[in-house]
Amino acid sequence: MAMSFRNACYHILAPASEAHEYKKRSTLFDIVLIALIIVNVAAMMLETVPGIPALWQRELHIIEVVSVLIFTIEYLLRVYSSAAAPENGSQANRSPQEKTTVWQKRWAYIKSPMALVDLMAILPFYLSVFVAFDLRILRVFRVLRILKIGRYSRSMQTLITVLRNESHSLIAAISVLLLFTVIAATCIYYIEHTAQPNVFSSIPASLWWALVTLTTVGYGDAVPVTALGKVFGGLITIMGICFYALPAGILSSSYTTQMQLKRDRFKDTVQSVLDDGKLSEHDIHHLEHVRKLLDLDEEEAKLIIRLLQHHHKLDR
Repeated sequence: MAMSFRNACYHILAPASEAHEYKKRSTLFDIVLIALIIVNVAAMMLETVPGIPALWQRELHIIEVVSVLIFTIEYLLRVYSSAAAPENGSQANRSPQEKTTVWQKRWAYIKSPMALVDLMAILPFYLSVFVAFDLRILRVFRVLRILKIGRYSRSMQTLITVLRNESHSLIAAISVLLLFTVIAATCIYYIEHTAQPNVFSSIPASLWWALVTLTTVGYGDAVPVTALGKVFGGLITIMGICFYALPAGILSSSYTTQMQLKRDRFKDTVQSVLDDGKLSEHDIHHLEHVRKLLDLDEEEAKLIIRLLQHHHKLDR
């Protein structure tokens, strides 16, 4: 009985696209949870509007308490049901003695990024209740509740995969940018300090100018006035266009690669079901399921199917 309840919780709490059982209940739960997250974010934003907190204090408090209660139950059930997660390929081949235990699975889930997001979404509320000092800064973490939607967004999951795959390249690029920012701040300090001792009072204070100049934002609150400072500032602006394009280029290139991999996987699936030259009703449902899993555009998927059908006819 306990195992069947745990299994039911696991599939209902999983995104509907990944649930192998209880799909209708999983879809309903997804809709309810996404709606609750949106209401929470809207309530958090309304709390900052002058006059509204005093007018709707009771309603906003009820939303917060009920939401935290639901999110807490959800978190506890996710931790409990994570023991029902299927073994991956490498774990499935292990001997019974080497199999992952129930608590090992739960601990692995607790350490996962989405579980940490779930925890941080409710933790500030309990800290503010049980700890007797000002924890208003922790309420900033309430905005993390919007990240819970990432569990149901294939696009967000693709972006996370891109960040994970390109983490070394991004860290290298950001390290170069930080180093260059410090160099720019140091140079402008020695160039402009004598002319503007209040604006460029120190190298740390000059970091602001270096940052807004390298990013080509240029707020204008700190600008060089000497001829050498202006020449150096122009050079830094040009260099900033080159250097700050690096992370964007890395991310866009990797994102394009990930999307191409998804298209290739969909093409392989279409080719495998076209071996007999026909698409049955079961094949169409299977392809639609794969399309949703890969988060491909419906029109693009239809075009891929038509093109492969055409090529299949020509080959025959």
